Amino acid sequence: MKIEFEIVLVEHGRGGALYSVHYMGEEATELDKFLECKEVTSCEDFEPLTARLNDMVDYLGFRSQYFKIEEGSYHDSITALHYDNGPLRLYCLRRSSVLLIAGYGGPKYTRTYQENQVLNDAVDKLKIIDELLDKRQKTGEISINNHTGALEGNLIFTLDD
Repeated sequence: MKIEFEIVLVEHGRGGALYSVHYMGEEATELDKFLECKEVTSCEDFEPLTARLNDMVDYLGFRSQYFKIEEGSYHDSITALHYDNGPLRLYCLRRSSVLLIAGYGGPKYTRTYQENQVLNDAVDKLKIIDELLDKRQKTGEISINNHTGALEGNLIFTLDD
């Protein structure tokens, strides 16, 4: 099975650059799917979480205090954006304080994300993407502007399962 995706710019502001994952053959990015999901939009912390995300892009930057860092391992950049410890999680790759790549998420009512199939799948996909980004960054195929968070280079990926 062939999996193709692209890292696409969603918004760029004074706080940094927000990207998302777009799988080829799908209409929406992972962030768009998150923002349009009825289960997500019905959470009481949806509006504050999306407002915080906009504020981060506009002027705050992607500060670590807004993320649950322990969602991933020490070897990856997987984090979960949350608001005031509410149940809603947006899983992301926080590559720096000026670069965030949004994946998918949803409400987390289980002790760990691994106990929720949707959240576990979102994190598993981001783990693969994080590894591929690291490889391309090491080979120079992708570069990150440390001041703006802008990604440059080959942002289209193809995987054969």
